[in-house]
Amino acid sequence: MARIFISYSRTDEPFARRLATSLSNMGADIWIDVEDIPAGMKWSSAIQQGLDSGDLLIVIISPESMSSRNVEDEWQYYLDNGKPVIPVLLKPAKIHFQLNRIQYIDFHRQPYDTALYQLYAELRRKGVYVNPNMADPAAAYQPSPHQFPPVTAPTPKPRRLPLLAVGVVGVLGLVLVGIVVVLALLASTNQQNNIAATATTPLNVVVEPTNTRQAAPTNTPTAAPTNAPRPGLDAPVTRNADWSPVLRDRNGIQMALVPIGCFTMGSSDEQIRFEHDLCRTVLGTCTGNADEAPPIQICFQQPFWIGRTEVTNAQYGSHGAFAGDNLPRTNITWEQAAAFCDSRGMRLPTEAEWEYAARGPDGLIFPWGNRPDSTRLNYCDRNCEFNWRDTGGNDGYAEPAPVGSYPTGASWVGALDMSGNVWEWTSTIYTAYPYQANDGREDRSNVNAKRTLRGSSWNWIASDATTTARDDYAGDFASSDWYGFRCARDFQPGDLNG
Repeated sequence: MARIFISYSRTDEPFARRLATSLSNMGADIWIDVEDIPAGMKWSSAIQQGLDSGDLLIVIISPESMSSRNVEDEWQYYLDNGKPVIPVLLKPAKIHFQLNRIQYIDFHRQPYDTALYQLYAELRRKGVYVNPNMADPAAAYQPSPHQFPPVTAPTPKPRRLPLLAVGVVGVLGLVLVGIVVVLALLASTNQQNNIAATATTPLNVVVEPTNTRQAAPTNTPTAAPTNAPRPGLDAPVTRNADWSPVLRDRNGIQMALVPIGCFTMGSSDEQIRFEHDLCRTVLGTCTGNADEAPPIQICFQQPFWIGRTEVTNAQYGSHGAFAGDNLPRTNITWEQAAAFCDSRGMRLPTEAEWEYAARGPDGLIFPWGNRPDSTRLNYCDRNCEFNWRDTGGNDGYAEPAPVGSYPTGASWVGALDMSGNVWEWTSTIYTAYPYQANDGREDRSNVNAKRTLRGSSWNWIASDATTTARDDYAGDFASSDWYGFRCARDFQPGDLNG
């Protein structure tokens, strides 16, 4: 178990003691001077011993601690030796510029238990594994007594067309009706029966885009002309319902085809409020989600493939090393995930590709729709060990579930487990929105950057499992038992043959 050194100003001792107790109840090994300096031992020698024995330092931020030379010496010693430091904001203060570069955990504006949950998550990210069942009994909140809160998801507002536009649309409609009638007559006399089949040809049997004129498979009712626009391949898909999943096996991994089209990446103010309402029913008060805005429209001019599920232990070649060959491969660094996808002729999906595959042109809040449903994902429900669990939900698993365990949670392209189970690495450096693919965030050579994770995991609450939720980890060489990945692949001529 990693040892945590708590650095604080003497005026903040009551809070430091409380935090130490909470972390100790989680099972953490804590060093704090009020408890761990033996009688008769020189204070400076004890502090040095504590610093050297610690693996991670938590520094409590307040005006007093920021003016304390002793506190500065402690956290500076850790930074100088390359050990992780987590700032905890107790009171507003002018933060030292070296600490200001590190994201702090806000205990000032948030309820204690909410901030403690975020501290727990940050500890896990840094490799300190604790069990927060008894983190702070005095401050514990009651989990939601029902499956999910009765929150109304945002719905698009209808738009009114000007009267002139209505008239024009009506005239165009009459013209189109006339065209359809003529086409039907032509089809009945077998003069152009190839035109009649154009609108009904199934996408999953369409011919790959090449310059040759190849007929559609003979099991289709009639052959579509090869120069007709094919929805999703030549023409953009504008509604989720207009696309039928297309699945293919590629190098031992089942992939789902993602068609060309546009979508809104990120959350509107209304969607962020919805997520906050969902979160507050569990944690009381919630902050965050600012990294999901401002939204921006992203368009894809070429289709691509994305893994239907997270990469499993069996696919990764970890038979016997991890329990369950069909469980998602976890404890994987970003570099290892990227290298695996490379070895299969694939790559990690960009953050934009991942979100498009999860929510589609409809901009869904969850892969299956705009309302949460505990039967469609693996999240922190009654089986979960943590005290923020939703006791009203039962997804059947306390930890990661075998991939594909929730078929009703599939996204519009047929991808599974895009909500919950394990967070998934993307190729994208964690950077503020709006997303711009050419601004350096897709620089794979930057090995020290934070990479974006998507999809949430088995030990997070439902509001973190939306299609827009983002998480980050500092550096490529970080891993966790709640981080996994899926691969993506560019569309190639011939992919739809056979």
